Amino acid sequence: MTDGADATEWRVRETSIGGLHVPAHWIDDDRTGAIAVVRPGSPANPNATFRENAVLSVVDSAGDLVADSSNAIAEARAMVPWSHVVSVTPWPQGPFDRRMQFLYEHEGVTVAVTKFTGTHGGHRIDLTCSAGFDAYPVLFGTFDSIAARSTLEDRA
Repeated sequence: MTDGADATEWRVRETSIGGLHVPAHWIDDDRTGAIAVVRPGSPANPNATFRENAVLSVVDSAGDLVADSSNAIAEARAMVPWSHVVSVTPWPQGPFDRRMQFLYEHEGVTVAVTKFTGTHGGHRIDLTCSAGFDAYPVLFGTFDSIAARSTLEDRA
């Protein structure tokens, strides 16, 4: 099985704000207190410090989509040691309103991120999908599919 979006089998991870649709073989990993899934380690590098992942988070809204998107961009740009926002575009699929792509460095690994942001009620819902720059082209479609298939809403 590959991680291409068309070949992936899916499962629903129920959360307090709805169903997060994730690749069936990805592993739940909530150690940081966030709702997260990680791609299983590869046999070639089972002890890698960075693993491809998707993290769902809910924070208070700044009031509307424009303000929430601006805050998400500012958060990405404030990362240390560096980050570079590549794009911010409308995202009309699923529960999200914007898709942002950016790069940052983590322990010598360049990480590519697709972050989906939606404003619902009084909250900003973010889905942050990350992969090493080398793996990102293979996972880009999977990340879009996670966002488009998920059925999330502000239930707080």
